[in-house]
Amino acid sequence: MDTRLYRHLSHTGLRAIALVLAVAVAVTAMPPHPDIVNAIAAGKLAPSYYLLNRADLHNRGVCTPDSFFKSIRTPRTASQSPTAGPFRILAVLVKYSDKNSSVASTFFDSLVFDSIGTSVRDYFSEISYAQIDLVTLNLPSTIGWRTAPQTYAYYVNGENGLGTYPYNCQKMVEDIVDQIDPLVNFSLYDNDGDNYVDVLLVIHAGTGAERTGSPDDIWSHKWGINPRLKDGVYISTYTTQPEYWSAPGDMTIGVYAHELGHGFGLPDLYDTDNSSRGLGRWCLMAYGGWNGTNGATPAHPSAWCRIRMGFAASTNVTGILLNQAIPNVEEGGPIYRLWTSGATNPEYFLVENRQKVGYDIGLPGSGLLVWHIDDDKGVLQNPNDQEWYPGLPVANHPLVALEQADGFYELEHSVDAGDAGDAYPGSSSNTAFNDASTPTANSYESGATSVQVVNISSSSSIMHADIFVTLTAGTEDPDTPTLPNGPQLGQNYPNPFNPSTTIRFTTPTEGPVKLEVYNVIGQKVRTLVDGTLPWGQTEVVWDARDDNGRAVAAGIYLYRLTVGDQVQSRKMVLLK
Repeated sequence: MDTRLYRHLSHTGLRAIALVLAVAVAVTAMPPHPDIVNAIAAGKLAPSYYLLNRADLHNRGVCTPDSFFKSIRTPRTASQSPTAGPFRILAVLVKYSDKNSSVASTFFDSLVFDSIGTSVRDYFSEISYAQIDLVTLNLPSTIGWRTAPQTYAYYVNGENGLGTYPYNCQKMVEDIVDQIDPLVNFSLYDNDGDNYVDVLLVIHAGTGAERTGSPDDIWSHKWGINPRLKDGVYISTYTTQPEYWSAPGDMTIGVYAHELGHGFGLPDLYDTDNSSRGLGRWCLMAYGGWNGTNGATPAHPSAWCRIRMGFAASTNVTGILLNQAIPNVEEGGPIYRLWTSGATNPEYFLVENRQKVGYDIGLPGSGLLVWHIDDDKGVLQNPNDQEWYPGLPVANHPLVALEQADGFYELEHSVDAGDAGDAYPGSSSNTAFNDASTPTANSYESGATSVQVVNISSSSSIMHADIFVTLTAGTEDPDTPTLPNGPQLGQNYPNPFNPSTTIRFTTPTEGPVKLEVYNVIGQKVRTLVDGTLPWGQTEVVWDARDDNGRAVAAGIYLYRLTVGDQVQSRKMVLLK
């Protein structure tokens, strides 16, 4: 069978038609290090090939997100949960006759796959609430450093490895795939049975252009090759990252996490034309991949990203929540979706509590983040290139923007990549986000939304605020209490947990309610609620014991809410 077949356009891992000698598939790249951005702005460094040719590269599919994790990544509603468990990925080390390796292969066993301590595996476990576990059947050290048949200069060609085939990284990956074929059973890396390897990480000797700014270094990216048939499956999508930054042994996980984020279907949320800082250091898919020392502690994904990845669900507010507890999202706290009348429009706000814990330790501040979303912008090649602030045309705005509490729009003006004034209440002590505040809760083009987040408490692991979503005039008697149309089941907190966790749910009317806990094989473990409850919000604590008072084993559990004929469920993880 021809190993250079082209995948159908509907396949989410590869959206392109290959040409005879040029592979035109989706490319996404790591943002330049802030030092590189500043050096170019100051005229101290010339932009490299990638930065100078992004428009042309975009015409070839640059910055279009793929989803090689499609079996677990789907935007979700509050009652849905992604597939959990091990997800096999393959990481390969590549050196060259003109660029030898300097770091032991075992270093990358730990950097990518360690289950304890800082690693790519640990990062994705944290941001997914232990719903995904990145594992491998071939550690990098078992395959070892492989010498590519061509030189490093051949593949880079003064164009960051992103030039015309065969003088690019696509040819390098094809060569390495052929070379390791006798050592690897590629079929074991097809996690969803669609006959395609889901993830191939190619770690190249030397440093990365996103840190050096040089056109003679590879710029870390995610791209694809002409599908090659090995062991009954095709290899097409890959990511490539460097061996080290400035000195052997200093490599961090940020660039790996950012490129894998594209595999979850996430676009670049930095401003690729450098007219703003996009989402800055608040999001993995912007400059948050550089948080810590050169990306040692990359930021969590923003609320919009986490939902799109399938690791969280938003709670759509349809009424009034007074003194609402908002635990930090890093440990399983909620994400609230707000818009006029609770409408599910493409434009809306997302609210989350972000704290400097876990991999978010490098955030520029902490508190409530209010994200302004317009999903209609998601069709653009570069959805976050159109920054908006008062005075600019309202039609030109990004897919995801951060409503900065201090109202200075410093991300949009490229003053910085985030600071202590961005989160609420922040350094400006702003405790209100509404139609009269600065910034306002207005729609980009339609004026007031009647959304309010007020009486915002000081930043802490559990914050409080009053949240109002007001109906548009004439839709309902204003004296009638506004209640959800159906029951709402929140994510347990904390999650993962030990020894106990809190489950919150809301019922729209008085009536019979059941809240039950099941193990992964469908056996009921505990009945937490079974009786008549009034309308409103209820909190229940589960102490990780069954109905007989016995402690249950660590693992994944399903908790299910039944209100009349409506059923909702979520997953939670007990650690021991």
